Amino acid sequence: MELLSPAGNPELALAAFAGGADAVYCGLSGAFNARMRAENFTPETLGKLIRFANENSKKVYVTLNTLVKEDELGSLFETLTTLDRLHPDAIIVQDPGIIKVVKKYFPELKLHASTQMGIHNSAGVAAMEALGVSRVILERQITLDELKKISRQTRLELEVFIHGSLCCSLSGRCLLSGFLYDQSGNRGRCKQPCRRRYTTPQGNGFFLSPGDLCATTLLDELEACNVASLKIEGRLRSPDYVWKTARAYRMLLDAAPGERDAALREAENILCSALSRRKTLGFYDFPAKRALVDSRISGVFGTPAAKVEKITRRGVLVSTLSPLHLGDRLRFQPPQGGDGDSFSLTKMESAPGVRALKVKAGCRVFIPGDFSAGAEWQLLKIGENGFDFSRQAANLPRLRYPLDLKIDFSAEKFCLTLAGHTFIRECAFSPAEKHPLNAVEVEKCFSEGVPEPWRTGKISVNVDGKFFVPAAELKKMRREFWEETAQKLSLEEYFSFHAEKMTSFFEEVTQTPEAPAPAAEPDKKASFTLPAFVPEGELKELEREIEKQYRAGIRTFNITHWHGFTLLKPYTDVQVNVLFPIPVCNVQAATLMQTLGITAAEAAPELDDAAFSALQKRSALPVFRSSGTHPLLVTRLPLPTGKWHDERNNRFTVRKNRNVYELYPAERLEI
Repeated sequence: MELLSPAGNPELALAAFAGGADAVYCGLSGAFNARMRAENFTPETLGKLIRFANENSKKVYVTLNTLVKEDELGSLFETLTTLDRLHPDAIIVQDPGIIKVVKKYFPELKLHASTQMGIHNSAGVAAMEALGVSRVILERQITLDELKKISRQTRLELEVFIHGSLCCSLSGRCLLSGFLYDQSGNRGRCKQPCRRRYTTPQGNGFFLSPGDLCATTLLDELEACNVASLKIEGRLRSPDYVWKTARAYRMLLDAAPGERDAALREAENILCSALSRRKTLGFYDFPAKRALVDSRISGVFGTPAAKVEKITRRGVLVSTLSPLHLGDRLRFQPPQGGDGDSFSLTKMESAPGVRALKVKAGCRVFIPGDFSAGAEWQLLKIGENGFDFSRQAANLPRLRYPLDLKIDFSAEKFCLTLAGHTFIRECAFSPAEKHPLNAVEVEKCFSEGVPEPWRTGKISVNVDGKFFVPAAELKKMRREFWEETAQKLSLEEYFSFHAEKMTSFFEEVTQTPEAPAPAAEPDKKASFTLPAFVPEGELKELEREIEKQYRAGIRTFNITHWHGFTLLKPYTDVQVNVLFPIPVCNVQAATLMQTLGITAAEAAPELDDAAFSALQKRSALPVFRSSGTHPLLVTRLPLPTGKWHDERNNRFTVRKNRNVYELYPAERLEI
């Protein structure tokens, strides 16, 4: 199984690889990724990392896992053009519009379905396979038993989380941050209101804040499920966390059968020092033997390091609860929960004017700086000194662009083609008695000696016949090829097809279609709406209910999740509408829905008026807005039902709906 680690910047990527990760996932700065608060990558640093990974048998996956508004499609296309030049091993997506664009314009880019797509049963996995996705990152709220059943019904690659933060809400269905702060989690800007204190009929506490996932004891069972990739969460974490988690799981994966108990003890010791929240088995053993949520415990990760005594203009006076060392990463924690400012500890004074390198627990220390905090706040340690990969990151190899080569070799002729250039040499090689030339030998030779700014990408080799080519002659042909071709080949010329694709794309998205018929919201009394969350064990029951509705004369169905496409496939004479949480934010997503036979689609509820108007104007598929209110958060966790409020007096109502709990804005519940 692949071990996949987070990389919020180049240093974290190298920390992950040093710890033993096989692959990392990362995002471009300002470009459609679900961790916009991370430092992220520039195209140049991403290109350097991809080159480093290729040269060290590692992989890099790039996240484009947020929703895209209509006026952002141009920027999206430019981002995809950049990625097509850099050749990451895959891109991770949530928005169906991105799938549509990639399949048409960038078919060489592999697609992984983000956990934000919320795929949680085998019918949803089948829908992703039909779209051409090569891997599904499953919903984090599925159980181990459900995973076993899903894995038996697909050959598609499955990726699961094994460590790190857990969202309270089902993936892609949390609207709470956008509702409260206009900072959408589906747009990569979650303010984590779930980590705050709430007052409920059962008292006040942190009811929406799960502990962290730690699946060290489940690796054998995950392997039995044919899981392709084991994912560690944490693109906002520190280098010590990334290195330690990768190191711990690498030890477990590499341990021989007789060494596993010792490896587990050592791995868990390492993970105990990787600063995080209280550890759980997540939803794998749901209903959990150990509660996923302890409402008494604040949900912000880190270890209590100090308590704030006093704030001054110069800094903050604290009393330490654990040792501190210069270089540690710290974060202020307000009493009511939520996130405060984080910083690196670069200076502290054990007495006025007396600088300290490190201090023990139980000391009073002054930390100079301009901080937004208050008395009774805590300082949490979120990273430890001693894990600095900045020097290695600065020395990453220079950016080079991959070239795909096609080589045809016979005893009489050598022909190499790339980007419209063809290099041909007449040959006269003798039949081989012992060591005939083979494709592996040719590929290895031509992957070396590549001049800047190039490196080899995919090399396709066809050797026709059995003949002998001296190694020196093969290298000479390679040298002659690069001397002749490198002088002619420029970045602009090699990637000229991108300009042609962009022209075609902009012509497509700026076309104004014939105005579709006004989209009316489906009459739910005259149609059947498939539920959005259907655990694997309930799929058969839903199939029977669909058949029952069809026999009763229902010919309009509303699907609210991807499994609906699979379950309704046998019914060819019905109308199908798409409702949220399948997100339709842009004309590319709407067009994809139309090609899948959809009659009308609900626009994603977080679209503002301008974004909805642009979508409606350009979409040939009728789109509409719901007149009702969507839940702000949906979870399998058992929540106290009834009226809630937070410390800012925002009011909510929680109710149970079949197998999930839903949190609504109280003032609009009756709509």
